[in-house]
Order: sequence, then C-alpha cells, then structure tokens
Amino acid sequence: MTRVLALVPAHNEAASLAAVVAELREARSDLDILIVDDGSTDGTAELLQRLDVRSLRCAERIGVGGAVRAGLRCAAQRQYDVVVRLDGDGQHRAADIARLLTPIEGGRADVVLGSRYLEPPLERGGLARATTRLLASCLSTCVGETVTDPTSGFYALGRDAIRMLAEHHPPGYPEPELRLLLSRSALRVVEMPVSARPRLTGRSSLTPRLLVSAAARVALALVVFPFKTRVEIPQVASASGPNRPAK
Repeated sequence: MTRVLALVPAHNEAASLAAVVAELREARSDLDILIVDDGSTDGTAELLQRLDVRSLRCAERIGVGGAVRAGLRCAAQRQYDVVVRLDGDGQHRAADIARLLTPIEGGRADVVLGSRYLEPPLERGGLARATTRLLASCLSTCVGETVTDPTSGFYALGRDAIRMLAEHHPPGYPEPELRLLLSRSALRVVEMPVSARPRLTGRSSLTPRLLVSAAARVALALVVFPFKTRVEIPQVASASGPNRPAK
C-alpha cells in the first residue's frame, strides 16, 4: 500500500488549520498529516496539540521553503512513498489530491505540479496575473517545457523527489526556483489541473512585489542556467525517525 504524507507548512494559519485538517481527513482518510509550524506567533503551536496530527516546530521563521525542506527530511527518514505539499490557508482542495497521485502511482511521473491555469483556468486579472504570465514565460524558456502555474504550492513528490528535495529544496519563496531545480534533475515532471479558491482567512504573502522579484530571479537564471550542473538523487536515507519527536 502506498504511504502518503500530506505536508502543510504554516505560518500564522491558526484560524484555518483545523478546517484544512478536517477536509484532508474527510477526503483522504488514508493520509498521514505533518504540519510544519514556521515560527508562528498566533497560537498555532497550541492548536496543533489539539488536532492530533504530526507536527514540527521551527523556533524562528525560516520561510516556506525551509519549512518544506524540514518536512521532507522527516518524510525521507520515515520512508514515505509520496508527499503531497499543500498550503495551510485552505486554498487547495483535498479532493484534487487524487489527481496529483495518479501519475506517480502509475509510474508516469516523479513530480506532479498542480496547475490552476489548465482546465478550468483560474480567472485572475491585474498586475498579479500579468506578472505570473511573465514568470511562466521565463520558466518555460529556461526548462524547455510549458510551465503554466509557476507559483503553485500544491504538488506531489515520489520517493526519488522526496530524497532529492530533502537536501536541495530552495529556501525562502521557493516555487519558481523549485521548477528550475527539477529541470536539472533526472526526475519526470508533469502538470495536472487543480481548482483553487480564496484562502479561508487572512491575506496572502504573495504580493505583486514578490512576484516581480521572483520573475527577476528567473530572468537572471536564463543567463546562468546553461552552466548549472545536474542535481543528483541521494541514496536511500536510513529509517531512523525524525530529527525531533513528531506529535
């Protein structure tokens, strides 16, 4: 039986985490859930004690990329077959997890990226959408494949991808740089359509300024990308358990 871990990085998402966990359990009772608390100050730590899920606590905020890497190290040590990464704000639908798992379970992909801009496409206008399109165009040029959703944080990783990204997952705001990293590996990457909805509470940290910054970094990568070396997949990690006790 395929062992699947739902990995949820969270910074100050206490108002929505209970609903996210409940939806995951209703849609996929077979999933294990790991929430990585990225230095939250809103009561997330206290909430996690009541949710009956595995959790890791970062004493200080290290950014979503660092939080995901910490969770992937735990997943590698526990030898999960697949990790599904999703946000803690409720914008990703647990019902779409099956779409992400199918190509991996069928042996057709090592990484499946959920795209909000396939069918049906997400309607979004203004500067954010224009910048996302620019970023997608830059990434498509870099990797030689069509990239439709360069900022999606909803994806599934098979065993080889888990081991590689446990060591090399980009820090900070990682999604565009993650796509570049994957293109320098031997991993098979595909996109699958997923739906999206507004976050349950609060405001997104993905501002137009952050999108422009990401686009600039990817544009720079057009120059240096041909000189990057291939990323190797590490050997199977030992099953020694997480770095710290998981709840």
